[in-house]
Amino acid sequence: MKNEDTLSPNADLIFYELMSSTGAELKVSSTAEAIESGQVPAGVVSGLAGCLKTDCKNTLKLLKISRSTFYRRKRSGVLSSDEADRVYRYVRLYTFAHTLFHGDADSAREWLNRPAYAFRSKTPLQHAATESGAHEVETLIGRIQHGIPS
Repeated sequence: MKNEDTLSPNADLIFYELMSSTGAELKVSSTAEAIESGQVPAGVVSGLAGCLKTDCKNTLKLLKISRSTFYRRKRSGVLSSDEADRVYRYVRLYTFAHTLFHGDADSAREWLNRPAYAFRSKTPLQHAATESGAHEVETLIGRIQHGIPS
């Protein structure tokens, strides 16, 4: 990801940049196509860790990918569709939080990693372990952006 933290990022653009940064030749026209066709390079996990400023171990835990599975994915070169979809989920949450904090990437990361009362003291990243949990995080971000008490 580029170091242009002042611009509001687009989840598809960041995801594409993460895929491109792995050096893999991309033969897809959209994020959805890359995910569905199983063409997302395993290296995006490291890119996501960098984006969230966390280590690979914690990123794998968020993604529910065991270390041994990740090493197999690195050997094969690509993630499964479900794994790639989970990576995209966290990229999407990062972009929403980035927008919430008006382009302040550090504040966005801090908020995503801070336990929240709304999620029974889990962090927004932990709460987003499922798609419904991610939706609740997105809803909370939207409520905060619009000044709606939660």
